[in-house]
Amino acid sequence: MSPIQFYRAFQSLMREHGIRHVLTSGMACVEYGIQQNTKDTDWIIHPEDLEKLVAMLCECERGLTGRNWRVSYRPLFGAPFLEAYHRGGWTTHIAIHDEPGSPEHHLDFFGKPPRLHGDEWLPESGGIASRNVVAQMKKTDRAKDWPFVNGLAIQSCIAGDHVGLLHLRELVILQQNWSRLDEATRAPLRKVRPLLDQLASMKEPSLERLLLIEQSIWECINRERYRIYQQEWKDFYRRWQRDAVGEWPTAEPFEIQHQHLREAVARFRLPPAPIAPEPTRKAIYQKGIARTVALTAATPQEIAKVAMPLESILP
Repeated sequence: MSPIQFYRAFQSLMREHGIRHVLTSGMACVEYGIQQNTKDTDWIIHPEDLEKLVAMLCECERGLTGRNWRVSYRPLFGAPFLEAYHRGGWTTHIAIHDEPGSPEHHLDFFGKPPRLHGDEWLPESGGIASRNVVAQMKKTDRAKDWPFVNGLAIQSCIAGDHVGLLHLRELVILQQNWSRLDEATRAPLRKVRPLLDQLASMKEPSLERLLLIEQSIWECINRERYRIYQQEWKDFYRRWQRDAVGEWPTAEPFEIQHQHLREAVARFRLPPAPIAPEPTRKAIYQKGIARTVALTAATPQEIAKVAMPLESILP
């Protein structure tokens, strides 16, 4: 199957198994018409439904559903399909061969997606995540993701969804749309994105600079967040390797791989929620701000004009 054919078949299976989910990230951007192609699919899954997902994958690998998939964890850092880990912000990465000789389909699963509040995606369950949800998830430390953030925001504004102003990068369009809003509509938006308050009082070159500083804050804080998960995985994996784990993932069936990983994270202490403590999130936030200042030479006044609340970027 092609990547699009596979994702649609996979989504249909999840619906049949009662797994609450939405499609997000690159493939969602393909469906919204702002990305040409991608080989990977990203899914937000309700943490309570992860056991259903594992059972579905095992059924497909055993051929019990008429399918004969090859399912495997991928050699990336990431947690097993366990509720505690997904509620703690971990991601799970798997690969599937849906038929002999087929390309390898890469799937990433989020139970508590970065930069999203709670289950705000849940009303969209069973389909494609909203442009707002996808844009929020695309605010990563990768420069290649930011044009998609802007594209999704433009589409939202054209559709009359004012939430798109939280993500829009095109200054002229941003000013035009902001000027049309009444104060009651503006208030909750400016609380999340302080830069919006500067649109009427500052000139274009200064506003363009603030947009760059704002993006750098997102990138730097996300990088600091990512590093914590990456380091926790590396430390865990070293402890696991000392017990002669050998090559990971193994060539065993997915059900056995999953059991190995479940046992390993318990025995060799992979923390379920590395950034849950509020002091940890505050430290990540401050490190990201400090890195932005170092990279952009931003002044304290400029940072104050664009820095989003901690709960917006590290909910």
